[in-house]
Amino acid sequence: MWGSIRAEFVKTLGLQSTYWLMALTVAFYPMGAALSIWSVWVTSTMDEKGNQLATPKPISAADLWMSVSGMTSTVALVVGIFGVLAVTSEYSTKSIQATFVANPRRADVIEAKSFVVGVMTFAASLTGLLISWGMLAVISRGWTVTPLADDQWRLPWISLLGAALAATLAAKIALGIGAICRATPGGIFALVGLLMLAPSLLSIISLAASRFVWINTIGAFLPSAAIDTFVRGGYQMSLMLSVGQPDYFMPNWWQSLLILVGWWIVAEGVGTLIVRRADIR
Repeated sequence: MWGSIRAEFVKTLGLQSTYWLMALTVAFYPMGAALSIWSVWVTSTMDEKGNQLATPKPISAADLWMSVSGMTSTVALVVGIFGVLAVTSEYSTKSIQATFVANPRRADVIEAKSFVVGVMTFAASLTGLLISWGMLAVISRGWTVTPLADDQWRLPWISLLGAALAATLAAKIALGIGAICRATPGGIFALVGLLMLAPSLLSIISLAASRFVWINTIGAFLPSAAIDTFVRGGYQMSLMLSVGQPDYFMPNWWQSLLILVGWWIVAEGVGTLIVRRADIR
């Protein structure tokens, strides 16, 4: 097994796309954090009528922490492409034949790929999150920041380690999709459909017909919504507090983590089963 993992590290690091996608993963977090905290700052300088305040309102530390991990859903698409390519790149070049000759246990190959994708995604995501954290710590120096409430103790952990874990699970889900499709165009299209098109379609349907509001619950079980709910730790930013509570079931933050784990297990399990049984095209 460790031989397969070493081989997968070598192959993955040999792809130019790996460096581009990991660089984007690191860069997107501080970019998103800067945009998010700018919105929070602008809001703090205005009253309810939009008039400029002489003294900005205090900014919640919870808003700062949620800004750190605010780009996780976008990063999920980037690392998702990385996960898809980890499988489909070998199928497109037919090098998968040599891989299966070297290790006929196809399930071990998928597990090795999943391990490598997970380690690299977690490392890149955590790097980007730590940069975001440091950047916001510098930017907010001199601001009036209200400390975290007693029940918000988990937010720093979720914003750093939890967000990196969520991105890792998204990459592993995408790896399973890549194993199911075994073709780069199909895998990426399926990934985009799952992360972007399906949530938008369900949202449009629920808005068009009020009696279909329960569709929002289905949407909450999709990976992108589960990521958003989990990395916020069950809290909302000050900008979103006016939205109110929904009148339909929504999973909480830890249930959303379990949803992501479930998507990973199903996607990778089905992908492994197909790779084991399907002929190489």
